[in-house]
Amino acid sequence: MKTVFTIAKKEFQVAMRSVSTYIVFVLFLVIIGVIFSNMVFKIARAELRFLFEMIHIIFLFYIPAITMGSIAKERQSGTLELLSTLPIKLSSIIWGKILAALYQLITIIILTLICFGIIVIFGEGIDYGAIICGYIGLILAGLAYTSIGVFASSFPSNQILAFVLALLISAVFYLLKFILPLLPFSIVPVFQYLSFDYHLSSSLKGVIDTRDILFFLGVTVIFALLAQFNLQSKNLMQER
Repeated sequence: MKTVFTIAKKEFQVAMRSVSTYIVFVLFLVIIGVIFSNMVFKIARAELRFLFEMIHIIFLFYIPAITMGSIAKERQSGTLELLSTLPIKLSSIIWGKILAALYQLITIIILTLICFGIIVIFGEGIDYGAIICGYIGLILAGLAYTSIGVFASSFPSNQILAFVLALLISAVFYLLKFILPLLPFSIVPVFQYLSFDYHLSSSLKGVIDTRDILFFLGVTVIFALLAQFNLQSKNLMQER
């Protein structure tokens, strides 16, 4: 675990020294600010549920943007081969990358607390439980999307392709809710269970369900293992 945290800390520090990170942060906050302004000052709703739902949509683009270079950039620069020769487990590299991206995600979520502060100052009848649960749900969903992004980045050396692949996989999990009415009734529960929106909806209502936590953690572990398996297969192919 010490190696994982060391890699995560180093990756996070490198990301925070990059101008592109702050450009993405600013774009994220501008979009959130516009949505929040419309919600609070025009619709006069002292809650953040609508904002959380929009953040969930933004995650589809934001998280692939911060994870697309996690493995692809290492392969492109040749440092991935160097890392593979060091006494570091591939699993430590993968989890270090996921944790580093999660640090960025939590940083941007902390910045959105400005919206929460405005609600607290000017709002009435605020459901604090729903807001806290909403933030927890967003972090769990974000962790799962982050694992998907690192998995996608383990395939190509081109970061743009990694972004597109992560976006497509993430979009499948998000868009499942829209195709449910088109599916035969017998298989609806299966696809509904795989929908990220389905598992996030409980926390946005102020309920933390253990099954939802296990689902997001399960998705995170599965894609982390897939990324590890992919890197191991590529290393074996190169050794032949």
